[in-house]
Amino acid sequence: MNAERLHAIANAIREDLLTTNAAKVLQQLSQALQNQIDSPQEPSYQTQLAEHLKTLTEALRRAPSNQFPPTWKQALEELGAADLFGSVLAERIEEIFGRNQITPVVARKEIEQIITRLTAFQKAIDEIRSAFSNLDIGAEELEPGAAELGVLIPRDFVENKLEGFAEELEKLDGIFAVFAEVATGSRPGFVIRSISSSDLSVFLGLSTSVAACVAVAVERIVALYKQLLEIRKLHGELQDQSVPEKNLKGIEEYANSFMDKNIDEVATSLLNDFYKHTDGARKNELKIELRYSLRKIANRIDQGFNLEVRVAPPTQEGADSSAEEDAQYVEMIVSATPTLQFLKREGKPILSLPDEPEEKESKKK
Repeated sequence: MNAERLHAIANAIREDLLTTNAAKVLQQLSQALQNQIDSPQEPSYQTQLAEHLKTLTEALRRAPSNQFPPTWKQALEELGAADLFGSVLAERIEEIFGRNQITPVVARKEIEQIITRLTAFQKAIDEIRSAFSNLDIGAEELEPGAAELGVLIPRDFVENKLEGFAEELEKLDGIFAVFAEVATGSRPGFVIRSISSSDLSVFLGLSTSVAACVAVAVERIVALYKQLLEIRKLHGELQDQSVPEKNLKGIEEYANSFMDKNIDEVATSLLNDFYKHTDGARKNELKIELRYSLRKIANRIDQGFNLEVRVAPPTQEGADSSAEEDAQYVEMIVSATPTLQFLKREGKPILSLPDEPEEKESKKK
């Protein structure tokens, strides 16, 4: 992760803390617990406790951090603070009170531990932001109306070698080029916003229409793939039990057949929603190419890739058709974001959807 992106994440974390007011409400919650400990027969203290708990958990469930893109959430995990924000913290606090309904002393001790960690982390974030400002290091923020596609590439997928990484970047360019033509009618290429070497992530600048097309496509592929996670887990368990490969073929064939059938429907839907031209022949060609790109995306998700799309709403005012269309694209991206999160994959990859014909055709072209 580069410094500018870390600066942007730090700013977002600070905004989340201000929005939820978590540190202050946690202190109020702790004090209410102490009051209850000191005067257990006073009913008003129990009421105060319930009110503070409700205020805090509701704020945390609405927290902006719940909508952070996957790489930002990964950054929180790497910083050791993923459990101090949003719904994760809300669930943890509710679990603490669920375990300690008649032992407020224990509950307060655990809440105080959270307060200590959150206060220290908030101080560290403020110091980081101050240092970035003093060193004149900008934040990698999106301009209004701009969108970004992030792709996290597993190091073992490219054998942790530059050559493999370069080849994969070329393939990704081909995979997403078709979405650009579907949404805009052309393939102008993609601007590289940044590359992270710590986790081999590449971030590309997109128009809102192309970003929406990609976001909807990935959202639907991920939703389909989630239905295969239990099958993948079972497949891995059977492998661990030394079940012969030939006996596992049926599971793999089912998974591939399921994805391929639904990918055809996704391709048709994307063309109906985003393709604005009247060239029927070209539309049919794009459907074939789109189907192969969707297969490649599914294969890569199975291999551990993660894809994210984020957008900054445009500031353009008025009710002209262009502004309304941009607003629709932004809404599509925001709606897709919750699905584009890191998947908990167990077992080994099970997908091997065919994508060679498209690659051969590309070479001929």
